[in-house]
Amino acid sequence: MESPEFSRFSSLRGELKSEDFIQPHYKESYRLAIDHLVNVGRDSYQEFLKGERIGSFLSDEELLFLTENAQKLPPQNNPEEINGPPDNESSSGTYWPLHSDVETPELEMGWPEVTHEILQTNIDLLFHPPRLNHPSIKEVIRKHIQDARQVVAIVMDKFTDVDIFKEVVDASIRGVPVYLILDDFHLKSFLRMAENQDVKLQQLRNMRVRTVKGQDYVCRSGAKFHGAMEQKFLLVDCQKVIYGSYSFTWSFEKINLSMVQVITGHLAKSYDEEFRTLYARSTVPSELCNGENGRPILSKPHSIPKIERGGPLEAYAGHSLSENL
Repeated sequence: MESPEFSRFSSLRGELKSEDFIQPHYKESYRLAIDHLVNVGRDSYQEFLKGERIGSFLSDEELLFLTENAQKLPPQNNPEEINGPPDNESSSGTYWPLHSDVETPELEMGWPEVTHEILQTNIDLLFHPPRLNHPSIKEVIRKHIQDARQVVAIVMDKFTDVDIFKEVVDASIRGVPVYLILDDFHLKSFLRMAENQDVKLQQLRNMRVRTVKGQDYVCRSGAKFHGAMEQKFLLVDCQKVIYGSYSFTWSFEKINLSMVQVITGHLAKSYDEEFRTLYARSTVPSELCNGENGRPILSKPHSIPKIERGGPLEAYAGHSLSENL
């Protein structure tokens, strides 16, 4: 007889066979320890670990993150009436609903259809610092965006590189749809970068900026927190992908060690599907929702200056950026 865990898992994955099933890692003591940490504090967490005779399973960075980001429910007057009898079977962790009452966002600027099955996959590796006689990762990223003709789709945790941002703005101005999915935690740094370059994102008619949060973790008390979106890839025309550890920041251009794969062919289909999956669970940032019904304000098209490659975005100072006619 199949275990409840396998039945629940297989219902989501379709053709999963019992011999392929890997039991998910789960420890009730870990869950209870996190409840102590979030609801009472670090001392209670340490006391619980000591009583259970288990070592700490969280790093100092994780301890700090959980204590700073956990959101507790406000106190209730009659918690026993609101919460009902205790539920000893439910567990903390993530929640992945199969259906949602929230409408799935559309890729309304268009999305190319590519027959990936007939294409042969090719993968090249690039490193930073670059190997001898090889271009830098940033140069390849900029060239791919410059060559885009149908769509530029970016999934990024941190995006503050002004040169790559310039290429993205330029692509949107020449009529290429640009979709940006950014990590919710680092959105403000992206918005500050755009503001410092005097670029008004809400007036770029061929650009959509949305954010994604990591998985939700809900404690038995109702306190909750969520993780980060750590994926990093660039998808161009649904045919070319740059995927790896490179973030769009100055530090990754100059001082951080990183590596990416440059992928073309059939494998690009997986990134096409993943981008659309992330876009479906993404939201428009409140900072960009000043319009009616929470929609971004988009200005009417008008003439705009051409961005100069290799220089700052000074040409945009004082201008509203809109779609070229």
